[in-house]
Amino acid sequence: MPANVQTMAYYGDVPWHGLGTRVEKGLHASEMIKAAGLDWEVDLRPARGAREINRKGEYSRYEVVRMPRRGRDEDEVLLGVVSRRYQPLQNQEAFEFFDPLVEDGTSYFETAGALGEGERIWVMAKLPGAMEIVRGDECFKYLLLSNSHTGEGSVIVKFTSVRVVCQNTLTLAMEDGQKAYRVRHSKQMQFKLKELSDFMAITKRVYQEAEASFRRLAKVQLTEEKLRHYMDAVFPKTQVQKRSPEEPQRWTEVRKTFEGLPDLQLPGVQGTLWAAYNAITRMEDYKQPNKNEMPEQRLQRTWFGAGAETKLLALLKAQELSKAWLN
Repeated sequence: MPANVQTMAYYGDVPWHGLGTRVEKGLHASEMIKAAGLDWEVDLRPARGAREINRKGEYSRYEVVRMPRRGRDEDEVLLGVVSRRYQPLQNQEAFEFFDPLVEDGTSYFETAGALGEGERIWVMAKLPGAMEIVRGDECFKYLLLSNSHTGEGSVIVKFTSVRVVCQNTLTLAMEDGQKAYRVRHSKQMQFKLKELSDFMAITKRVYQEAEASFRRLAKVQLTEEKLRHYMDAVFPKTQVQKRSPEEPQRWTEVRKTFEGLPDLQLPGVQGTLWAAYNAITRMEDYKQPNKNEMPEQRLQRTWFGAGAETKLLALLKAQELSKAWLN
């Protein structure tokens, strides 16, 4: 498959990169895993040059190896090198996290896949219901689980939302400002993931708080001064930019989206802090990639990397300013 998006499957509209296998709604975990090409496991092998360090036969370092699928003419693939404390999370186990949500028919898998040779896998499930921010402007609710097989990073469960009218992805924050649960690859990982499988009460609260927060943003009508204040909070001017009469390029890009995107001109949305926040998230999701950025790097950036961090900062600053401006 091109562009190093190793495999993926999706339900609904074709993803922005145009890659993947379309599936029917309501697949079980085993079916989604197979459709997404994730029906493989990883194994731990003593790393080259590693030494045996105790009587249990444990080595100082291990290689994480992607194993060939049964009946397939595939090679083993080295994904990473880890310490002896590392505990792999198999793809099947990652999907099992969603079993309680999918099996009752209220939620369903929407997308799943792997990047590179399988270094990172993800699975995203759509939750029931939607948040209506203003009349005609809704946001769908999602849970996104991501796992790395390289030994770098934790298992991540994120709260996300997709704005229906333009499909930009919103990163939600919990009370402490964090955007995700993180579980380290350790022997306690399975226990912790089982604990998380009972966290629908937390999920409900996060989305209730998000809806209330988004509605507050929609109540703040921005003057030119407030718009500039918000953009400076998210994209602070450098010392050189402060001395220049010209507006920073990223401010100009946000302003163009804020003032020109049709769905941001809807009644109740136009000219608000909610529109400005969405202008930033839209820019991060859909801005023109640089000539060296591959599709999988864009997905990595917008969901897990710098783009996700920018979207979280934009939300936190908007929430902070809305409280100050509405009081």
